Amino acid sequence: MKSKLFILFVLFTFATGLWAQNARDILDKASDAYNKAGAVTATFTLDSKDTKSNSVYSYDGKASMKGNKFKIEIPDAITWFDGITQWVYVKDTEEVNITSPTGEELQAISPSVLFNIYKKGFNLSYKGEKRSGGKSLNEVELIPQKKNGEFTKILVLIDKASNIFSKITVTDKNGIENILSIKSYQSGANLPDAVFQFDKKEYPRAEIVDLR
Repeated sequence: MKSKLFILFVLFTFATGLWAQNARDILDKASDAYNKAGAVTATFTLDSKDTKSNSVYSYDGKASMKGNKFKIEIPDAITWFDGITQWVYVKDTEEVNITSPTGEELQAISPSVLFNIYKKGFNLSYKGEKRSGGKSLNEVELIPQKKNGEFTKILVLIDKASNIFSKITVTDKNGIENILSIKSYQSGANLPDAVFQFDKKEYPRAEIVDLR
């Protein structure tokens, strides 16, 4: 009986190692595909769900990305990040907040952070293959090793054929699920660096609030 339990333990340990390796391989391929894509534009839907009250807030948006630079457009705000400085324009108040976000702060807002965030500080596991919209998707779960961080779990679905992220679900410590669903994705876009910087000329009435 003991020998059977030992064999089962060895098999389980071996399989767990394979799942972790498979998950890392899948994320490595997705990261490599993004890094080779050049500038990228994407449209998305974000569903923010409170798991305690079951309330859901949804909106559509557009993201432009190049390396660690990004511009995100959502109904009530526009965010620019040029790799160092971030500008957030709030449409209702016509106010622009300028900050220099930390790496941890960028984890919550940068679309491209996930392409590298998995490389340290997370336990990875492959959850299997799923079908959606006629496509085969690989599902990978990321659990933070640090227990007191902002996130408790990240779940990603990656197109098996193209290695492009299809859906990202981030669960925070307050039980809020942010589900990002990619609607369209175009690589090789022509995006000069100026796209990722706030241009005062385009928003002459904006009030600048420098929080750096």
